Amino acid sequence: MIKNSFIFIPGIGEKTEEAFWKKGILTWDDFQEKSSILNLSVSKKKNIGDCLDKAKEALESKPVFSFFAANLPQREHWRIYKEAGNKVLFLDIETTGLSLYYDKITLIGTFDGHKVKVFIRENNLGEFLNYIQNYDIIITFNGKLFDVPFIKKEFPEAKIPPIHIDLRYLLRSLGITGPLKKIEEQLGVRRPEELKEINGRIATILWSRFKKGDDQALEKLVLYNIYDVVNLQAIMHLCYQQKVKELKIKINSEKINQKTASSRLEACLSADMACPTNQTEHFTLFDDLPSFNVPKIITRYSHDRVMEAYLNDELLYKINQSKIKSMGLRIEVLIQKIKNKNFLPRVVGIDLSGSEKRDSGFCTLDGEKAFLDLVKTDEEIILKTINAEPAVISIDSPLGLPKGRCCVDDSCACRKYGITRECERTLKKRGINVYPCLIKSMQKLTVRGIKLANYFREIGYEVIESYPGAAQDILGIPRKRIDLPELETDLRDIGIKPCAKSEAITHDEIDALVCALVGFFYLAESYEALGNEEEGYLSLPVFENEG
Repeated sequence: MIKNSFIFIPGIGEKTEEAFWKKGILTWDDFQEKSSILNLSVSKKKNIGDCLDKAKEALESKPVFSFFAANLPQREHWRIYKEAGNKVLFLDIETTGLSLYYDKITLIGTFDGHKVKVFIRENNLGEFLNYIQNYDIIITFNGKLFDVPFIKKEFPEAKIPPIHIDLRYLLRSLGITGPLKKIEEQLGVRRPEELKEINGRIATILWSRFKKGDDQALEKLVLYNIYDVVNLQAIMHLCYQQKVKELKIKINSEKINQKTASSRLEACLSADMACPTNQTEHFTLFDDLPSFNVPKIITRYSHDRVMEAYLNDELLYKINQSKIKSMGLRIEVLIQKIKNKNFLPRVVGIDLSGSEKRDSGFCTLDGEKAFLDLVKTDEEIILKTINAEPAVISIDSPLGLPKGRCCVDDSCACRKYGITRECERTLKKRGINVYPCLIKSMQKLTVRGIKLANYFREIGYEVIESYPGAAQDILGIPRKRIDLPELETDLRDIGIKPCAKSEAITHDEIDALVCALVGFFYLAESYEALGNEEEGYLSLPVFENEG
């Protein structure tokens, strides 16, 4: 397709290119032979001819595609795909979470059309830098916003190939949107049933389980990643086929209606489109779609705690389990830091609800023991808190209003100052989702939280605002909605001993426990305060998770 392209030439856009095609100038060679039929000046023809000569040289030069990366519009980079051959690398990363600010890469999976290669943290991840230099094109799904920024953070010196095709945007140009797994289903690209329910959040849990000694969790994570990169090739082929067919139709009929692109692509999966070919035989398609058999990963162990995994009888990864670093957070270490600063290691954590009719989680973290309960009314919360005699009270609720706001009333003149605080904007920038304190669904909670905080401060208690979801992301433990049992297990592994009235600990109680844990970080002076004096501060734990 690249040899049918002219839009990389300065001064030639899509309409001029289509005009060339409709006059029978479908390839670079056609231009040399038939340019006389074009109404172009001698100097214009020479400029185009010179640029085409440079393009021909670029296809045979090294690096091969830097010329096209610089001159071909980014949205049209797909046109170079068929010429790339073995210089294409399909790529997908897994991470400890979704925040570029806090999280790290756990593994990078790659597929060059023939061979899968996996780079794993604390093992061979550093080899990725040299490996990627063998390729001129990388293909990802949402890689421009996720994979590449993470890679550049991990490897600031990394040289990313000159052409990056992000299938998320290429598919969108064909009228297809949504998460990768949904798109695979729509296009008939398959993966095993046991892998269909895994997503990026669950992938972080699999890595965490592996760090605790579950080797099968790593196998599942790697296999999930392999299907991601292998399926990218099938999707890229389908996109390429459809884009070429669209251009054929453009030449032989009216412009394509983008709204019908999705249904046409679906039809292409089962039968070839009936496109006129009297002028377009030079627009070549692939003979067939690629296939790659992904068998079960075979794992072997040696006496020195070295684990080897094989795929298609080739070594996929080799891990020395003794070098795997576990999460270093221990509650006894925090307790000692707190005592060293002459504070009592006792904190009340409150996962506050917006109404006294609904349960709020309550936790008294006293040393290693976490006493959990559910409460409803403000009176209950105040009484239990005073009885606990905490060094600090940590509440999961906004405890301040945006700068300039005097109330939550949307009819008040202060509404012009907005609904978001500095701490919430900062978290958003760091990739952690948080609700603005004054959106409709948060207003009652904000009012209640401020009221309780003011009362506790008036009677002499120190109160901090916490956000369990952000704390869990920073500490590398799962959020309650992702895997509540795993979250509870991780908190126990830290050394916390939950004591609940009921056998089954609720998500509200777990979040209250995390609030209290943030309070321990606060007392240990291992925390970050986001915000400002007028709006108040949100306290976050500071902890270097080894990944």
